[in-house]
Amino acid sequence: MTSGAELKDIVKQIYEARGEGDLDRLMSFFGDNCVFRVAGNRHLAQLTDPVVGSAALREAMRHFIDTWEMKDLKFVDVHIDGDVALVHREGHMRHVSTDFDTEIMDKITFDNGKVIEVVEFLDTLQVAVLLKTATISAPQQLSAGQQ
Repeated sequence: MTSGAELKDIVKQIYEARGEGDLDRLMSFFGDNCVFRVAGNRHLAQLTDPVVGSAALREAMRHFIDTWEMKDLKFVDVHIDGDVALVHREGHMRHVSTDFDTEIMDKITFDNGKVIEVVEFLDTLQVAVLLKTATISAPQQLSAGQQ
């Protein structure tokens, strides 16, 4: 089993490679049958359907690197429990040409130092709006009779 300190170092290297857009280095951390998914419901299938295996994961990561700039996200905390890392990040992101602030939590499971599963928890409504699969209307003022 890889030590907690080693896993924490690997986690930081993973996010460094992602922030730099270094796809080959990023992929070197993932096992052959790694599963990546964003937690969410079927209405956001383009985002929440699991990505399984090296070829599919490489394609997905290339797309993420090309369209979701994450270099200004900072670590809030990295917690290691056995072979699982819980990673809390927050900060500034860009999707294509839209800048926004966000917060993300990742659960990364390792086996012998290689990532075998990533589950990402993020503001799926914010992402759905950016992907134009949902809209947010202006808040409605309640009349006195509705309060």
